[in-house]
Amino acid sequence: MSVKMFANQKQAAFAGQDLSRKGSVDEPIRELVDCINSSERYFTTSSCSGRIVVLAETVEEELSVQKEGCKWVYVSHSKCSCEEIYSKLDPSIGDLSFKFEAFVLHVQCRTLDDAQLMLSCGVQAGFRNSGISLKSRKNSHQEWPKIIVAIRSTHGIEAPLSANGKLLVTSEYVDHVVTKANILMEENFKRISRFQQNLMQQI
Repeated sequence: MSVKMFANQKQAAFAGQDLSRKGSVDEPIRELVDCINSSERYFTTSSCSGRIVVLAETVEEELSVQKEGCKWVYVSHSKCSCEEIYSKLDPSIGDLSFKFEAFVLHVQCRTLDDAQLMLSCGVQAGFRNSGISLKSRKNSHQEWPKIIVAIRSTHGIEAPLSANGKLLVTSEYVDHVVTKANILMEENFKRISRFQQNLMQQI
């Protein structure tokens, strides 16, 4: 794809509405995202620095923070304390679950060589579930490939905490999953740092 055509796609993407729940780039990866978007070879299409969340499945439409039928009762993009999680364990608001989700980044690339470089930096940093997807886009004049690299890993946690208005777990279990999530979050940021260092040496 020509530099001009790719630049037009990039401009159109940035002019669109941010449909993410937060509506902005997570602060821990802002420098990384800015670095990628400053290159004429890449632009980011979605990202998350990694998060620890407590979700409540609920059917109450008026709740202000909803995603796929769930209320987000706690969200952190850094390590959390057991006390923070305990304070959210109110089973009366819905069936609660605890999740740790690792860093994920989707980047549109100008050429396949650019995509392979991005993928290599991600895999070397420890994001071994990363990959390249190729799609074809058309307009009235021509057809061109859309090349997306997904940088991601498989390490995560998803644990039910309550059901039918009752807690299912002990305080010791909550301590365990919070401790494990914090360890994974620390490793998550180490991988992000390695990925950023690898990438900045290449682009």
